[in-house]
Amino acid sequence: MESKRSKRALLGAGLGTVAALALGGAPTARAQQVIRWNMPTPYAEASFHTRNSRQFADEIRQATGGRLDITVHPNGSLFKLPEMKRAVQSGQAQIAEVNLPAFGNENPFYELDVVLFLAQGYGDAERLWKLSRPAIEGALQAQGIQVLYVVPFPGMGMVSKKPINRLADLKGTRFRSFGPAASRFGELVGATPTVIQASELSQAFTVGSIDSTLTSASTAVSTKSWEYAKYFIDLQAAHTKQTIIVNAAAFRELPADVQAAVLKAAAAAEQRGWAASRREADETRERLAKEGVTIIRPDDAFMAELSKLGVTLASDWEKRAGAEGTRVLKAFRQ
Repeated sequence: MESKRSKRALLGAGLGTVAALALGGAPTARAQQVIRWNMPTPYAEASFHTRNSRQFADEIRQATGGRLDITVHPNGSLFKLPEMKRAVQSGQAQIAEVNLPAFGNENPFYELDVVLFLAQGYGDAERLWKLSRPAIEGALQAQGIQVLYVVPFPGMGMVSKKPINRLADLKGTRFRSFGPAASRFGELVGATPTVIQASELSQAFTVGSIDSTLTSASTAVSTKSWEYAKYFIDLQAAHTKQTIIVNAAAFRELPADVQAAVLKAAAAAEQRGWAASRREADETRERLAKEGVTIIRPDDAFMAELSKLGVTLASDWEKRAGAEGTRVLKAFRQ
């Protein structure tokens, strides 16, 4: 109950300043009015995603002379990750960092990021985002949400107790799933998928509930995977992205120059975030190797298996995404 009261108080403060701006009197007073926004984010303070969000908020504060003051709430402290999109959509928070694949049941394009073995590498991921962005933005706009920018995770690999050199090595194993896309992968390779949250990985591996999981090297490092598994297979299966969204009505209520400052900071944050993700990919793989984790890079035969599996997974997605999905995949493959 206390948590709900705190959220209402924060929301009231943010909306109150917006209302004051709309109703304010003299132009000078209006120009100096401070608008306060709350930005829930899912990851810890040390995460490169959180650091990037803080710099984004700082740059807006500086560019607007403090007229737009965004408070970043890291580590799910204000809203948990599954709640953040709804919080922005309903106006409980003005801005947030969300993981759209979790909402693939609302629109297939939200989970295009996790169509495994489709976009392998940062170049592919960036091209896929540019091609799919209009469809994703259109779907979110229909829900009262505007996209500001996206930042990818390093390429998705696999943490495993044993070496994986062929898809057959996964048959009969227990596989941790993060959602429908991963579960479908598990089923196709003959593994038994179990949905487990990232925070529970260490315990699940230790007690034998799972033998492997698809995840980035970042998560492998943050969960100290060397304490429960000895292999990281560098699959580059996908680059899931964090999407920074804003309540469209709240954005429209900002003065024009403040809107411009937000968009300029968002463009800088996107460019900075992609560069930070690339550095994170290199640094976390190096950390895993330093801790004694064996890094396995698929050979040509294994890559051919993965690519073939990717065609099946993309076909599954295309059937749900319809004509627009077909257009995007065709353009991506050209």
